[in-house]
Amino acid sequence: MVSVADFRDIYEYNWRVLRDYGEALAKLPEDELLKNREATHESLKNIFHHILHDGWLNVTAQGASADPVMREKDFDEVRSMEPLRGYLEKIIAKEKRFLAKLTDKDLDRGVQPEWKTRAHPLRDALMQVTFEQAHHTGELIALLWQIDVEPPEMTWIDVRLLNKGDPGPS
Repeated sequence: MVSVADFRDIYEYNWRVLRDYGEALAKLPEDELLKNREATHESLKNIFHHILHDGWLNVTAQGASADPVMREKDFDEVRSMEPLRGYLEKIIAKEKRFLAKLTDKDLDRGVQPEWKTRAHPLRDALMQVTFEQAHHTGELIALLWQIDVEPPEMTWIDVRLLNKGDPGPS
């Protein structure tokens, strides 16, 4: 079974990957960033916006968004990466505080987001967020390759080395 310590490691990895992808997407020309690519949420920016999961760990598990104004914005209202990167930092800060206080016993506590019909263990919510981000990061990777842009590193081993200040190679 995954422990709180494991979740802290997983989320440190997630945060690094999200920051790196946010930075990479911010470097793209606006037309590439906003182009409808017929993907889950159309554009690269909108896919990134979708994976900023403020809902499970902040709204549902803690009772409040990291940034209620940004949370309510429609994807197409946000026209650049800068507000999303700022939103990401607020989400990360709130999640860090939450994970720092979390105990293994807390992982069995039920949480029920407004879009679900019943409560689920917090441990499942934590896994849901990380898997959802991974699935959509794969989507971003494929879309970046289609425009000949090398995506940022996302390999668990290499990102963990980077987080420790070790640029590798692995």
